[in-house]
Amino acid sequence: METQREVLCLTILGFKRPGMKDEDYRNYMLNVHAPLVSGMMEKYGFRRWTMVRPKDETLKLAKEFQTHNTDQTRDLMKEIYDPQFANVARYDSCIQIVFPDIACFVRMKADPYFRSEVGPDHEKFADTKASQMTIGWFTEVLRDGKFVGGVEKRTAKAVDAVPADGNTQLYRSFCGEL
Repeated sequence: METQREVLCLTILGFKRPGMKDEDYRNYMLNVHAPLVSGMMEKYGFRRWTMVRPKDETLKLAKEFQTHNTDQTRDLMKEIYDPQFANVARYDSCIQIVFPDIACFVRMKADPYFRSEVGPDHEKFADTKASQMTIGWFTEVLRDGKFVGGVEKRTAKAVDAVPADGNTQLYRSFCGEL
């Protein structure tokens, strides 16, 4: 049984900008926003950003999946509805971004390009007031239909990072190769 080191994961339950069509939202995220931010994520050490596999196979920006919910896909919940599967979420997308420590995210958000281009771009497609997010531990349990086991014991170390507001803060991070 294989073990892996735990890493952090930002999960965003995103809502599209009011008045935006489902397909326009998906298209903007995949064909405009993804190319805008993906290079920065690589630069700052992000491990994974789940996005929908595009219908156009020439767009190879995303290896994994990001869910985009539409009225059509929400209706599929009727097929598995029961008392445990009764509270259907209304968000438009679920995004997961995996990174080794909070410092890499803080450094990216402090980057002048993020502040001038990437951050403001969110307002063009997302309802940032309605969207919700949290950070938790990313643990892969099943891969390619097979149980992959547990994780190594967490080893914390302090990392100095400079957040976008310029104040140095101490963060707990969990570093190391996957």
